[in-house]
Amino acid sequence: MTSISLPRLIGQQLWQQKFAVVLLVACIITALAIVQFAHLNRQLITTQDKLYHERDQLDIEWRNLLLEQRALSEHSRVEDIARHRLNMIRPSGAQDIRVTMP
Repeated sequence: MTSISLPRLIGQQLWQQKFAVVLLVACIITALAIVQFAHLNRQLITTQDKLYHERDQLDIEWRNLLLEQRALSEHSRVEDIARHRLNMIRPSGAQDIRVTMP
């Protein structure tokens, strides 16, 4: 009776089924790659959502700044500041001075 060890027997069977082992390893590698790419895809989508949210916040801030700029540059507001804070008055016809260039 010959004694064959189990590891040697498994090794011989695997050696005879090389193609099946290669396919098994390829399947495992492919499965791990799919998991990795799915994880990276989820991370990129999360980053994209954060950037979209930041873009929207900046757009809202920009619109508010435009409204503030329009409000601050209104003619009536400028005239009010000139009259009350700077004590300026609108000159009458006799007070107009024309400056010409030679």
